[in-house]
Amino acid sequence: MLEGKKLSIIGAGQMGEALCGGFIKSGIVQAGQIILNDVNTERLKSLRDAYQTEFTTETVEAVKDSDIVLLAVKPQQIDQALTGAKDGFREDQIVISIAAGVPTEKLHRLIGKDARIIRVMPNTPALVGQAMSVVSRSAYADDEAVEVALRLFSSVGEAVELPEDLQNRATAVSGSGPAYFFLMVEALIDAGVKAGLDESAASTLVIQTMTGSATMLREIGKKPSELREMVTSPGGTTAAALQVFSNHEFRSIVQEAVEAAIRRAGELA
Repeated sequence: MLEGKKLSIIGAGQMGEALCGGFIKSGIVQAGQIILNDVNTERLKSLRDAYQTEFTTETVEAVKDSDIVLLAVKPQQIDQALTGAKDGFREDQIVISIAAGVPTEKLHRLIGKDARIIRVMPNTPALVGQAMSVVSRSAYADDEAVEVALRLFSSVGEAVELPEDLQNRATAVSGSGPAYFFLMVEALIDAGVKAGLDESAASTLVIQTMTGSATMLREIGKKPSELREMVTSPGGTTAAALQVFSNHEFRSIVQEAVEAAIRRAGELA
């Protein structure tokens, strides 16, 4: 499906590089199929040397020469990027956007053509090939376009298709989710240090505990509540700690945080 197809990546920031490297490493595309585009020439040269891809600073040229266009610019840069490249788009292209909060209707308007646009929300674990990506089709996207997006993003983690009207909700859970996780890691390390552990020891304990717990979730096949109960003896140390979370309405705090992220995603659209 992707053999011989040219893929341009518009925007060579952290996520653009992560996806480029991940696609090549997985073998879903070859380096020679990729055209990197960015305004920073030195950045492009560095990535070319690292991945052996083609590159250009001219967005319209990158778009014109591609079968698949991956928009990896920030949401606030999308208008400028697409306005400058408008003449390069074709209706037979597949256009994939990872610009958070930008609806496909706006992308169609900026491109000015009925291209097969797919909206994707990956998260930062793409940097280590462990992304969770949510794929949504636009009005003009066919099954082939969706399958291309699913294959690409499954090569750097896992990908699921959801209706676009659920994108902001999914963004609040999986897109922002790594930050919630890292905050918990920070807090637990800080608590360990305050309890008398040195920072290095606390970090090792917490990171391996989180890694092991995530592996249990994936491999054992039990619900999170069941795994939590496995650790929690009645009247024990874990039960005492969890009671503090309950007293401070931990679940309500998480719910409020997710709702705030959903609202903000709507404001950015």
